[in-house]
Amino acid sequence: MSASVRIGIVGALFLALLGVLTLRLWTMQVTEVQAYEERAESNQIRLVSTPAPRGDIYDRNGVKLAGTRSALAAVIDLALVESSERKDLAENLAAFLDQPASDILLAMEEDAQGAQLTVAEDLSDAQATFLVEHREQFPGVNIIPQPVRTYPEGEVAAHLIGYIGRPNDEDLERPDVRPNDFVGKAGVEKSYDSTLRGTEGTIQYQVDARRKVLSLVGEQPPTAGGSLQLTIDAELQQQLQDSLRDGLAQARRLEMDERDAEIAAQSIDARMAEALAEARREAAEALLSEPAGDQADAEDAQIGADDDDVEIPDEEITVDRVEVLASLNPHLPVGPDEICIPIERVDVGLGESAPLSGREPRIIRVDSITEFDGTYEATVSIGLDRHTVRQNSHFGETLQVLAIGAEEVVLYHRDPWCPVRSVGVVLDPNDGSVLAMSSYPTYDPSIFVGGVSSSEFASLATVSAFTNFGVQGLYAPASTFKTVPYILALEEDYYPPDRGAGDVEIGQADDDGGAAEPVEPLPLQSSLDEYNCSGEFRFTLNDGTVQRKRDWKWPQGHGPLDLHGALQASCDLYFWDLALRLWNERGDGSGVDKENLLQVYSRGFGFGEVTGIDLPFERAGLIPDRDWFRDEQQAETGRVRTEGGWVGGDLMDIAVGQGATLSTPLQLANGYAAMVNGGTVWQPRVVSEVRASDGTVIETFPEQVLSTIDLAPATVAALKTDLQQVVNNSERGTARSAFVDFGPNVDLVGGKTGTGEVIKAPREEAFRQSDSAFFVGVAPIDDPEYVVSIVVERGGSGGRVAAPVARQVLQYLMNGADGVTELAPGLDAD
Repeated sequence: MSASVRIGIVGALFLALLGVLTLRLWTMQVTEVQAYEERAESNQIRLVSTPAPRGDIYDRNGVKLAGTRSALAAVIDLALVESSERKDLAENLAAFLDQPASDILLAMEEDAQGAQLTVAEDLSDAQATFLVEHREQFPGVNIIPQPVRTYPEGEVAAHLIGYIGRPNDEDLERPDVRPNDFVGKAGVEKSYDSTLRGTEGTIQYQVDARRKVLSLVGEQPPTAGGSLQLTIDAELQQQLQDSLRDGLAQARRLEMDERDAEIAAQSIDARMAEALAEARREAAEALLSEPAGDQADAEDAQIGADDDDVEIPDEEITVDRVEVLASLNPHLPVGPDEICIPIERVDVGLGESAPLSGREPRIIRVDSITEFDGTYEATVSIGLDRHTVRQNSHFGETLQVLAIGAEEVVLYHRDPWCPVRSVGVVLDPNDGSVLAMSSYPTYDPSIFVGGVSSSEFASLATVSAFTNFGVQGLYAPASTFKTVPYILALEEDYYPPDRGAGDVEIGQADDDGGAAEPVEPLPLQSSLDEYNCSGEFRFTLNDGTVQRKRDWKWPQGHGPLDLHGALQASCDLYFWDLALRLWNERGDGSGVDKENLLQVYSRGFGFGEVTGIDLPFERAGLIPDRDWFRDEQQAETGRVRTEGGWVGGDLMDIAVGQGATLSTPLQLANGYAAMVNGGTVWQPRVVSEVRASDGTVIETFPEQVLSTIDLAPATVAALKTDLQQVVNNSERGTARSAFVDFGPNVDLVGGKTGTGEVIKAPREEAFRQSDSAFFVGVAPIDDPEYVVSIVVERGGSGGRVAAPVARQVLQYLMNGADGVTELAPGLDAD
């Protein structure tokens, strides 16, 4: 075969092969393109994130306070839903879930393309199966395993644990947070959110060209977050919460008993008649004192006329019913048991009526609502009285407008004398561990898991149930603060003037920062020298007027007491006079800044600064001084006098924990802890360690010292002895009555009472004043292991109301659960 033939055969073969290849390529690209496209698209993979279980939260003994259970959620993968399919999908889901289709559609439209939108949580097995079996009706809907938060102990430690919720704008600034996530909103759920969250997993789905899920390709399970072990004791926490609840209820009953006694002594009608007669007398006196007018003739002047000769029309005589009756006002809100409630939320729709509780119930009606420039004004009726109100208006004696909408008015019905809440902290003074902390009213964190209703949230928010007043509540600590000037006196060997048995009447130096005139008589020389604790303290101001401050035991007073007796009996005069001596000697050339010495000691124990506890929203409190006063005055905040400067009276208020002095219950407990442990100020903590799911310790949070105060051992010993006498001294201990049935170990308990003025009306009747009750307890007093701080807002006196609450907690700590006796009021003592 010739070469040309062979080349021809090879060429023909190559042409045939090329033809076959061309034909195949043409077939693939033209006739089978759709099949290949469908096959390629059927192999698309879609990744779906699965949330990680939050870490558990345990008390110090391993009691689970927060956990996680597995549940199923319906999640729309919006990347798998065509725009044209959204309306039908929303309608199908609405029918399935019994929800408005408009809400679902709006949620889908608001979410960015590609987002995953959770439309149903905690599905039953039947619901999940139905959605899977009817995928064609629910495009893009996946069933995702989702952990659900649980709180097995309910309200126990709610303010410490906190709760979770959907992220707000601030939360979304975090790179690890997405709109569909749950994040901590309060308590350790918030402060340790990153630790608790864990790492999310993924599920790989195969989807087709229509983006319908074909099969599960693979799954990477999520990793649970770290678990927290707290320093608190759940059983102690429960006891504290029970005592706070019962103590608040008792305070409200005592308030109503006082009101009943006042009404029994003089009826409401008699009080109003007396006030009307007094107003008539005052009007007559004012008329008689007016100069004769142009039309008057001297001969017509009523020479020798008295009040009874002057006739004044009844319509010209008015009295303020609220001012006359104060806490006896029959329109103040009450509960079903006829016991006062501090605030009642009332929602009234346009054209509708609602009842206002009270000893004399009323009906309020919203007659009209009008809009003016984007704000609303409403006309409301209470009986025959009509009121035109706007937001924040006060009217109808006891009412305040919270909000006005196009169709509704929301009101607060207030009683400013009713005890409002109780707060407690139990601290280990040897390392700063929080053993228990709560405020009442409280809440169950579980309500946020499934979505709290707006009405339930509003009801709880009205009484500030979500606020941890242990670290956020600011109170004038009253006489519990007297331990600070007490320690100053012992450490500086500095005591008030010797008043003997005479009246206290001294001058107050000018506010010029210079040397003051010598103060007579001479100061006491030791803590054992006696001071005349009379019932009233008088001192002359620069303009010659006499300022009077009255002790809680006015008018009888306490009699002669040394420093130790003054603390035990809570004599105000001793500590007022000590502070006034500091003021009068502030420029004596000693080189000691006596004007600020009390503030230095106060801040040394942590007052006026945050403690740094591992809980959110802590507030700092306030120890006022000249600079603060000047700044407030210049800024016109309304917190200080508009005229005059910082004076000795302001320093006197600090010495007894009043005036502008503010502290949180935690600061109060932590300050006392430093006082009785020898001067170590610990940083309080709630979390001791973090553990992995297998129990391995990941991180520990050891105790941390914030600062130390160089206290003489004799000072600490003296303080412990006097605190013990506050509880155990049968003659002058202000808490002795509250602890009479303590049982064994009462001699190992000490403490200090306090009564902080909150509302003081112009007149001096007892029912017109509302005080907050304080008690700080220490046990065992010889080697302290517990400090207990109790506050009952508007509860009355510390000895009567707060000390009994603390007594129950201390009984539990010292004598066990069986040693706790029934709550009963103590004597009315500061």
